[in-house]
Amino acid sequence: MKPLLLVLVLALTLPVLAQTQTRRAHVYRCGPEGRDLRDSPCPGSGAASSIDFDQPSAADSKAARERHLADAKQAAALAQARRASEAEARQLRAKAVGLQAPPQPPQAASAAQVVKLKPPKTAKPHKPSTAASGHR
Repeated sequence: MKPLLLVLVLALTLPVLAQTQTRRAHVYRCGPEGRDLRDSPCPGSGAASSIDFDQPSAADSKAARERHLADAKQAAALAQARRASEAEARQLRAKAVGLQAPPQPPQAASAAQVVKLKPPKTAKPHKPSTAASGHR
């Protein structure tokens, strides 16, 4: 029973330990109140202090790169869909703008055709000739 318990505990703790590694870096705090961190000594002589940080494992780095690539592909697909939608909207707006009228629906062959007739032109009266008026 104890070997089984030991294997179970190791199986649960090893992935946690493999995810990150704690690293230590030596830095120099410079400036007012030590807010400026440097990796080289300060010009006014400052003592080095240590900062602990977590270093992601290779598996975590690979998973992050894969997520980044998947997100980039999805963003590119969404951008392409947006550009296609905007192009279609531009085409529809271009058809409705200007002097262009929307196309008339086709009429059935048995429907009565409406013919618009122009009114007839009236004849202009002729000027009377000078010989007919009696002026000499």
